[in-house]
Amino acid sequence: MKNRRPLKYILLPSLAGRGRGVSPHFSFFILHFSLLLLLTSCQPELPPGILSESKMERVLYDYHMAQALAEVTRFDAHQSLDARRYELQESVLRKHGITQAEFDSSMVYYCSDMTRLSTIYNHVSQRLDREVEALDLTLGSTDQYAGLSADGDTANVWSGRKVFSLRNRVGENLQSWSISCDSTWLVGDDLLWRFNPNCFMREGYQNLFVTFIVQYANDSIRSSTLQCTSRTVSEMRIDNPEGWVPASVSGHFYLPVDDDGHRPCIYVVNRLSLIRFHRPQEWRDRLTKTDTLAVDTLQTDTLTGVSTSGRSSGAITSDTLQYRRSPMEFRNQQGEDVDRKIKIVKEKPYDPQQLRQRKKQQKARRPQQRSR
Repeated sequence: MKNRRPLKYILLPSLAGRGRGVSPHFSFFILHFSLLLLLTSCQPELPPGILSESKMERVLYDYHMAQALAEVTRFDAHQSLDARRYELQESVLRKHGITQAEFDSSMVYYCSDMTRLSTIYNHVSQRLDREVEALDLTLGSTDQYAGLSADGDTANVWSGRKVFSLRNRVGENLQSWSISCDSTWLVGDDLLWRFNPNCFMREGYQNLFVTFIVQYANDSIRSSTLQCTSRTVSEMRIDNPEGWVPASVSGHFYLPVDDDGHRPCIYVVNRLSLIRFHRPQEWRDRLTKTDTLAVDTLQTDTLTGVSTSGRSSGAITSDTLQYRRSPMEFRNQQGEDVDRKIKIVKEKPYDPQQLRQRKKQQKARRPQQRSR
């Protein structure tokens, strides 16, 4: 330890040999520069053909601008939307001097590293926001919740991942998330889930299926599904008019698997937010409002009954309900104006056998009458 040389002589041996002194400020600069080189050398190198993070940010920014331009601009009346997207994608690749294979490989590489992908897309989103602010554009309802925090009656309570990535391959085509609710969630809270899906596909467009689920404290469940067909901000809302208390919120993204290996599709979902809306206090007070009825009408029967004598006897009792009246008693109870006479028929008026017997008897009596 006594023979250990100072750090400045190790870093600058030529100056030390000449007996020249080194200023403390210069030694401090050399030390930090050496540490920077050491940290840089420890970082893993990118595989061949993979774009750097800074260049990937520039390419993705131009890529999203080209996609938006293809959807709002019509260059030729006979040109399809996919054809316009293809031409603008090619122009972005030519601008940055890369091939489609390099872009696809870079997307696959960064989708496997969610930390880097989230950093890249955060920078892209910030740049888009700065461009919108510089141009003094109005985003309308799609960006009215951008400045919300986790507090207040209308709050952004999203605590999940910032970016999701999916591919149309088995094992990479499903992404799920779940958020537990705490005591700050109140009865009747409405929820709005917002996200921005971005599709990267060489030709055509593949739909993304999204599910939004809310489970309440009473084990009730409400859900909503959406099929994304655009690259704009998507919204899914679940209202709670019954006044239930949310217990957990979850959802998932699903991308159908494509057996054709020549049609790779990558989805990147970013700008996620979960907006919670508290109901007014007056609305919550109505849920716990006591019943103002003085008398329970179900405890007593207010219907008037009819006694066996034909007069009203007030409320129906168990005795009157158990007593079964005969037809004659029922007829007598109808009042004095009802005809109580009953005509009794002793024989069938249209019996064929009796008619034949009557005819025979009449024929037998006719000769006797003639002889007399």
